[in-house]
Amino acid sequence: MPPNFLPPSQRPKRVAAASRAARLILVVLVPGLTGCTVGPTYKAPQPPDAATFGETRSETATIASSSSPYQAAGKPGSDWWRLFHSPRLDTLVTEALQSNWSIQAAQANLRKAAEGLHAAQGSLMPQIDATGTEGRQEYGAALFGPWAWTFPAFSAYSAGLDVSYDPDIFGSNHRLIQMVGAQKDAERERRDVTMLLVVGDTVLTAFEAASTADQIAVIRGVIDTDRETLRLATLAWQAGRRPRLDVVTAEAQLAHDQSLLPPLINAHEAARTTLAVLTGHSPANWTAPILTLADFSLLPDIPVVVPSDLVHARPDIIGAEAMMRATNAEIGARTADLYPRLTLSAAAAAEGLMGGPAGAAWRLIGGAALPLFHGGTLKARKKQAEEDYRIAFDHYQSVVINGFREVADSLNGLKNASTELDNQRQALTSADDALTLSQAGYQAGRGTILQPINARRLFLLARQNTVRAQTEMFRQTVRIMVATGGGLADSHVTPDQWRSVRLAAR
Repeated sequence: MPPNFLPPSQRPKRVAAASRAARLILVVLVPGLTGCTVGPTYKAPQPPDAATFGETRSETATIASSSSPYQAAGKPGSDWWRLFHSPRLDTLVTEALQSNWSIQAAQANLRKAAEGLHAAQGSLMPQIDATGTEGRQEYGAALFGPWAWTFPAFSAYSAGLDVSYDPDIFGSNHRLIQMVGAQKDAERERRDVTMLLVVGDTVLTAFEAASTADQIAVIRGVIDTDRETLRLATLAWQAGRRPRLDVVTAEAQLAHDQSLLPPLINAHEAARTTLAVLTGHSPANWTAPILTLADFSLLPDIPVVVPSDLVHARPDIIGAEAMMRATNAEIGARTADLYPRLTLSAAAAAEGLMGGPAGAAWRLIGGAALPLFHGGTLKARKKQAEEDYRIAFDHYQSVVINGFREVADSLNGLKNASTELDNQRQALTSADDALTLSQAGYQAGRGTILQPINARRLFLLARQNTVRAQTEMFRQTVRIMVATGGGLADSHVTPDQWRSVRLAAR
């Protein structure tokens, strides 16, 4: 028998047959052989049937009293921080969105999840591998028996394609793709939560830096006033016109007011270093801009979503709902594991001896596996997936309820802050009037210089309280923006600095 084993007269027929087989393989192994998809059909939970966010229904609906300018005015936009009309704040937020390391990590996690989805989608397509072998071989009697002596050692090679395909008759692969896709959606919402919290912290920290800077300026004015009071009281005591008690009282007042300054300076420096970290910098080589409350404007209207829209506005709620979809799809995948699994495989190759012509070889194999006994493992995994869904559902409900709580607390906080700001402004007006009257009385010869000086001190302290109340209004406004989702669920994101970051990993 010749070394090539196949007579030359038969090689063309063999090659033609292999060619026809290869074409048959391509026709058979195409996507589209899927059958049904087993498992439960996902149904989104109904949004809460609530007209308000909290118990103070009439108050939270309008945020404050009917005379208050701070009224609800629709959902916030994705660039809600621009409503404060501060270019310096806009710059800080843009820097945080571009450079914050937590956001960078969240972006990387989203890109990882997106690649995981691409990998899962590949299971729907035929898997094609190029194969090749080369070697020297000698067959023994176990294969050809008495004729083994006719097959001396030989060198041979083979090169071709291996094709395999899973028709996914019961939708296991499709369910896994649904699961991974939902997990990717959840990862995107986690990224958006990170971005929203970073933006919220940046804005709140900017307000804290501005507030402490204004309070430092006020307290330094109070200390200057105390020193003037002490100087005048000392002169009056030395002249015999006032008792020593006035000097001691003035000294105690000066010491008390001086003690107010170090905590404010410490809080101011802490806010500035926090801004450095939020914007992705080391405090050692980055200096935060100098901010005052005059750099910001209070909003005449506060955008707030209605309760029925909150579940579609907060990224944490949307992400929790995505995890429900993922666990529902996992139930389908585990259900499909209980059914038969069909696989198709084929190969076409050119084979030959070294130094001789090549011949064609092919194979086409169909296989099926029906699970009969796995010790209860498959059913246990299905039940485990069902429990995962219940856990995801309970978590979703918890996130929704917590979202309502945060919005209600922010609305009540804003109402109370608005009332406090009105009261402090009235107190500041009264202190200003008292200062004017005491100055006029002193100029007319009534009273002593200590009266207008003390009135100025009380006026400055009233200014500090007004700064605190105004800062609290800013804080509660930001908390409402964050609690209602910050406009991230809006599909029409227009600001360039937000869109470039939000869409970068899609």
